[in-house]
Amino acid sequence: MLFRIGRRPSLVVLAFALALFATGPAGAQDRARSKEVVVALAAEPRSLLPNTIVDWTTNNQLEHMYDRLVDRDAKSYKPAPMLATGWKVVNDTTWEFTLKQGVKFHNGEPFNAQSVKATMDYIMDPANKTHYAPRWSQVKDVQIVNDYTVRFITEKPWPGLIDRMAATDFLPMPPKALKEQGVAALAAKPIGTGPFKFVQWVRDEKLVLERNPDYWQGGAAVNRVTFRYIPEFSARLAALLAGEIDIMKDVPPLNVDQVDKSGKAKVRATESSRINYLALVNLKPGPLQDLKVRRAIHHAVNVDELIAQVLRGRATKMCGPLSPLNVDYSPKGECIKYDPARAQALLKEAGQDPAKLQLTLDTPSGRYPLDKDVSLAIASQLGRIGIKVNVLVNEWGTHLDKIKNRTTGDMFFLGWGPALEAQGTIEQLFQAKPTYSSFGNNATIDAKIAQAVTIVDPRKRLEAWAELQQLVRDEVPWVFLWQQHDLYGVANWIEWSPRADEKVWMYEAKIIAR
Repeated sequence: MLFRIGRRPSLVVLAFALALFATGPAGAQDRARSKEVVVALAAEPRSLLPNTIVDWTTNNQLEHMYDRLVDRDAKSYKPAPMLATGWKVVNDTTWEFTLKQGVKFHNGEPFNAQSVKATMDYIMDPANKTHYAPRWSQVKDVQIVNDYTVRFITEKPWPGLIDRMAATDFLPMPPKALKEQGVAALAAKPIGTGPFKFVQWVRDEKLVLERNPDYWQGGAAVNRVTFRYIPEFSARLAALLAGEIDIMKDVPPLNVDQVDKSGKAKVRATESSRINYLALVNLKPGPLQDLKVRRAIHHAVNVDELIAQVLRGRATKMCGPLSPLNVDYSPKGECIKYDPARAQALLKEAGQDPAKLQLTLDTPSGRYPLDKDVSLAIASQLGRIGIKVNVLVNEWGTHLDKIKNRTTGDMFFLGWGPALEAQGTIEQLFQAKPTYSSFGNNATIDAKIAQAVTIVDPRKRLEAWAELQQLVRDEVPWVFLWQQHDLYGVANWIEWSPRADEKVWMYEAKIIAR
């Protein structure tokens, strides 16, 4: 097994992080008095333009400044009003949304129907090269009925439109600023309707936001939010225990007791809707074009062992492309069992000698729970049957670019979420064209997806997605790994609970009086 690190060596990142801590912001007590919260994430935004990059890290930070048109309920995760106060299906190809009145963007522009139309125009303009254009391809037109009513007209029936809307796929933008100042100006200084306003972005270091006192839902309990970028788990943990940050994502399972006993913070956990998987890339020439080789690799990976030994049980095993939290999940179908003997037999049938098979596995480090460690452990397991695996550890932005540009190795580790309904996963990851897909060119699956997204009858639609889950499982496009468990380290003076839909929104945070 070979192991190489991408653009930023771990030791360099750790040293950089420790240097930041030495000259960091005021201590926890000062932040509590001033009501500032520092949140540590693995990476900075890919862009400060909304509706542009499909990436949780980017959009989680953006939606502190921009609001969704449709939100999700914090407990049921069903679509819930936000900037849209209500919606109805006018006919099979028309959705009508009623908009909140009296809402203003941070520059004073009113939010109205023109904002919604301008946002869709931005998404669909090829010059903007947004990842979201194909995700809204079913929309033929956005019609303004009046200042606070809009209609989305679709090419065919699209019952899943409301689920697509209830995410960061559509964050309304200010039409006047977009037209007069242009895209570059909004990228440099975001202007949303959200609970926090842009203050400063120091690349590779931090994003600083301040409370919007005129927020339409009422001002936040927090005056200031700073996102700091600390790629390494160990450096993030050190910062939390030193009081330099207040919330960290992805506490390593090994360190849960350490955090809980520190007297400074507690671990707050939830089962996430995000799924983790090992993509077996068939969109490029190579041995993974062969189904027998893909199935062999899956048989050679011991998922139960990875969960028990690497993640300390903090994950829920998956046997297909959807988790039980997904509303379209089908429990039918069997898991692909760990069976190294069967793996070797399949490789022989495929004409592959394991001792001569060399594969490359791309992984991020610090983005998902113990992602690098999991990837190295998978490489070790494949080594047990003779396969040599070269593990490439990428900086997060580089990792996404390699997937988007189809320049990864034979396999890559990725998480996908929030994954709350089937279309958002199956349509986006098992066809050749979508941004982050690793599998495609299967005529049967393509046709079944095109049909499933148009089915209006709920029972028939559920049956169609169940059939697709089995078709995908049979093609073994991934090593199906697990539903992620999210472990956040949260300072004792902050009241905040994580959500399964991964909306880490500091508008929901409160300061505990000390």
